[in-house]
Amino acid sequence: MLKGVDIGGTFIKVLWEDGSREKHFIKDIKGNRERFLEKLRDIVLDKNPTGVGIAVAGFTSKTGKVFKSPNIPVLDGVELHELFKDSDVRIVVGNDVSVAAFGEWFFDNRDSEVLLLVAVGTGLGGGLVVGGEVFFGVCGSALEIGHHIIHSGGYPCSCGRHGCWEAYCSSYGLQRIYREYGGETLGDYVIVEKAKSGEAIALKTVEKFKEYLALGLMNMVHIFNPDRIILGGGLIDGMRELLEDIEEKVKELSEDLPSSCLSIRFSDAGEFLGARGALAFIKQHQSDIDS
Repeated sequence: MLKGVDIGGTFIKVLWEDGSREKHFIKDIKGNRERFLEKLRDIVLDKNPTGVGIAVAGFTSKTGKVFKSPNIPVLDGVELHELFKDSDVRIVVGNDVSVAAFGEWFFDNRDSEVLLLVAVGTGLGGGLVVGGEVFFGVCGSALEIGHHIIHSGGYPCSCGRHGCWEAYCSSYGLQRIYREYGGETLGDYVIVEKAKSGEAIALKTVEKFKEYLALGLMNMVHIFNPDRIILGGGLIDGMRELLEDIEEKVKELSEDLPSSCLSIRFSDAGEFLGARGALAFIKQHQSDIDS
């Protein structure tokens, strides 16, 4: 049986072909490379899968080497295929949001010609599927859209630059906006709940967050001309009812021609967005081999 594995900074999530799900807490060992990789290997090979798709947050090459994973630095420089070279299990590896985008197309949006997934949680990432094929770029690092600059000299980003889209549209971006408007230091989920209950500062924060989200999405519309934008990720899931007008806001900012082709939807994959994409990725590879 096939399965998808999503390597996150707090959990490794697993989605099996039969719909079974698993969550493995790994935050307590992510500072220890040897223990982390041993745990990862055990999870991937557990129950003898016939093939495994692996989704990794960060700059991951087409050959499966993780060059840089800001939230999981123990993976920096790791060749994931080497970790399983003595196993007969077929392994495919890709950037988490790129393969998640493929999962959105594979399971729910096969009518889309150009699908863009924008996932917002701890950070912001993107994935692009064109004609049913993931666009990875030359090296595998395409669609790091969270690190395109929307404000020169702006907020510091986790990548070390300033003014990145992620610095404004992410968990820490939302927290920063809330503090600047006079709020205390709170978790993103608390701010969202306060907005839902009508707190003025939280509502103002969410509106500013939406301005930055719409601005970045406008840039994506003008660059990629997608027919479908899917919004997902933990923060988006929590804010969903507060973002009902986001398509309208994006179209107001965008040119008429690309707007006329566009619809914006929310992912239904929830926290298994990456694992579902990884499962779709290995299913596609297995299908290509069988044919």
